[in-house]
Amino acid sequence: MGRTYQRGDYLVDEATRQLVPPEPGWVGRVQQVLGGPPRYVLVTPTGYEWRARPEHVRAATAAERADYDAALERRRRGLRELGRRLAGSRRA
Repeated sequence: MGRTYQRGDYLVDEATRQLVPPEPGWVGRVQQVLGGPPRYVLVTPTGYEWRARPEHVRAATAAERADYDAALERRRRGLRELGRRLAGSRRA
């Protein structure tokens, strides 16, 4: 069997890659490692979780990790702004 990944690792699930329309495999961070048969629970920057088989995953490249982190930061920034707006609307 290949490399074992740990919680927090960035992985690409090649089983999610599409040819038509062309779309790269999903990038996720390991949230949990499940045993027998082994599976990784991965999560996208938007919070979507899915299970991936070890034979379908590979370590994400530096560019893929940077894209994931940037998407996560955009989402968090949007949520913080929404929280500020909602807090302001309660004062009116």
